[in-house]
Amino acid sequence: METKVVTAIAAGTAEQAAAELSSEVKKKMTEGAPGLILVFASTQQPLETLMPRFVKEFPQTLIMGCSTAGEFTEKGDRKGSCAIYAVSGDFKVYGGMAKGIKSDLATTLQKLVDELPREVSDYPHRTGIVLLDPLSGACEDISLLLSNLMGWDVRLAGGAAGDDLKMKETKVALGAKVSSNAVALGLIFSKKPLGVGVAHGHEPLSKPMEITKAEGNIVKEIGGRPAWEVWKEITREDNRKQGFKDVSELTTADEIGAFLLRYEAGIPTLTQTYKVRAPLAIKPDGSIIFACGISQGSYIRIMHSAAAKQIESARLSASKALQQNGGSKVAGAVVFDCICRNLILKNQFAQALKAIRDELGGVPIAGFETYGEIAMDAGDMSGFHNTTTVVLTFPQ
Repeated sequence: METKVVTAIAAGTAEQAAAELSSEVKKKMTEGAPGLILVFASTQQPLETLMPRFVKEFPQTLIMGCSTAGEFTEKGDRKGSCAIYAVSGDFKVYGGMAKGIKSDLATTLQKLVDELPREVSDYPHRTGIVLLDPLSGACEDISLLLSNLMGWDVRLAGGAAGDDLKMKETKVALGAKVSSNAVALGLIFSKKPLGVGVAHGHEPLSKPMEITKAEGNIVKEIGGRPAWEVWKEITREDNRKQGFKDVSELTTADEIGAFLLRYEAGIPTLTQTYKVRAPLAIKPDGSIIFACGISQGSYIRIMHSAAAKQIESARLSASKALQQNGGSKVAGAVVFDCICRNLILKNQFAQALKAIRDELGGVPIAGFETYGEIAMDAGDMSGFHNTTTVVLTFPQ
């Protein structure tokens, strides 16, 4: 059975978007209902309104979704819209959602994994799609725990939900269930491997700096000074050269959030690369809230990137995913793309989408702009990323 992929994007109210997108899928997927639908929606189309409508239209389909900071398909990117990725083919898919991840994370995820099958006869390859609430501050722990609980052979791909840079509430959904402080997991069993590729185009802007005071995912001081003061001081000149508003003039949460996501933190690794961590918001005392924990005593460098490197890293992500498909042609791809890349590229973002499609042979793609990305394969020591493009490919 050949894999069939349909992508679509629509604006308007949640009711209007759901009706238009459902009609588009039914029109193009004529041989039966899709096995999986992914819904990526702005805060202008609340998931609480969207998801029940999709469930009603596709009662036999596993439907997952999340709120976003931007949406796109192969036709281009938008704000304030809803994009979907619908796929049918010879695979089996199961899903679950865990709430309350800020409290007893290990027990919560264990229960989630235990509710899903470990194996399906004749479908040897397992791939997990993970959508999570980044404001929980437990993103890295979630990816590592899921990988450990599900087994070394499960590839993970996914993204952290957004809220159009409001940094107030991010939500995930499974079927008609919608929640913040939650993670949604879709587990795909397939006869051919799905591919997962990840890459970023950032490089250091600052010298190494010590985190002198931190608690969980909140960095309070760098070199004995309030973290926000250090961030503004180091980035001011580069920010000016890029043509953005001076950091001293940033006042609203979305302005500050967009600024922070252009200048993320890089933690040096043993392979001479950087693990990038996303700052999401500031506190009144000058502390910075990150998507996951950064240890006190660790060293970071503030990162930045040129547009050309963002486009090239998008192409590289697609190339890496393609290599994992076992020689099979690709039917379509889901793209989890950090919002920082859209903020850096601006009207050049379409070039990054084109680079991905060109690498994959012009197939349909859909995705959203995230507050963090998940990509994990066998042997990986970390699965949560920032500033990256993660490409998940479905073989024909």
